[in-house]
Amino acid sequence: MINPELAHPHDLLTRSILVDPELMGSLLENYIESGVVSLLDLAKLRCESPVNVDKNLKETIGDLRFSTVSKQTGRQSNVFVFFEHQSTYDELMSFRALEQIVKAYREFIDAARRIGGLPKSFPYPIVVILYHGNRPWGKLKRMRDLVESISEIAGDILGFPMFLIDLSLIPPEELKGHPALQALLETLQLGSMGKLESGFDRVTDRLTAVRNDPRAPGWMQALVRYTMSLCEIGTQAIIKAFSKILDEKEAEKMAMSTAQRLMLEGEVKGKAEGKIEGKKEIILRFLEGRFGKVPQSINDAVNAYSDPIALDSLAVLAGSYKSLDEFRDALR
Repeated sequence: MINPELAHPHDLLTRSILVDPELMGSLLENYIESGVVSLLDLAKLRCESPVNVDKNLKETIGDLRFSTVSKQTGRQSNVFVFFEHQSTYDELMSFRALEQIVKAYREFIDAARRIGGLPKSFPYPIVVILYHGNRPWGKLKRMRDLVESISEIAGDILGFPMFLIDLSLIPPEELKGHPALQALLETLQLGSMGKLESGFDRVTDRLTAVRNDPRAPGWMQALVRYTMSLCEIGTQAIIKAFSKILDEKEAEKMAMSTAQRLMLEGEVKGKAEGKIEGKKEIILRFLEGRFGKVPQSINDAVNAYSDPIALDSLAVLAGSYKSLDEFRDALR
């Protein structure tokens, strides 16, 4: 049973892993067959909104927003890539995308005003939808399909590019890209089909290819937490999963550490009372355990959060980033 506090555990999992620009770049390169991607400088891909939750737009697109540049220009942030994942078909997806684009443009204007000016142009929007329902999506409707056509008036209606990655049409053996990306995509597939418990071991096997990557424990944490939010897996299964990327002693320590155990236990039992402050304390203790004393600026930034889903994302980031500086940058 899914914890009511984690009404969308898929959101948490995808944000936790695809917040990494390398993995988002791998998704774009391997699953969008378009000349558009070849025009982008993916080496300069930067996540602009990894953990922010907008309560007024919680039903709109915008799990993640990245900025980058086209290869034809050296100007920073002239392209916005909006990422959303869906487990159900949404006929109004293009309108939801438009809402989030307008919101991002408003932030862009406000940022320019703070330094005494107005933008001369807006970043070009590109929308990517990752769908993991158990039935094919079908046609992706654009704004031109939703707006009534008037033959006497020529021109397209807000023709920003939208790309649909339909996981229901991709067999597991044909998943490609970075191993962590493959693990994420197969996890979403299995979760949608109710087969994650039986496929958990196979999914975590994919991370053995990157076991020496310092981000691997964070990826494993995200996969374990998501799996526990959907089905029952035992302690031994968790230890076995971590053993694929860590030595036995470290694997057991990681799986059974106080911080990780409390995060997982709290999410499975769904005890909401006092969890906000508890999550903050867990995050800060986990950071201290990894990096030593946590600067007051990071302490204050973490304590400023009040949304439980955002704090869950921060908890994963605490295990994903290589340094406190990287974690601090994600808070901005």
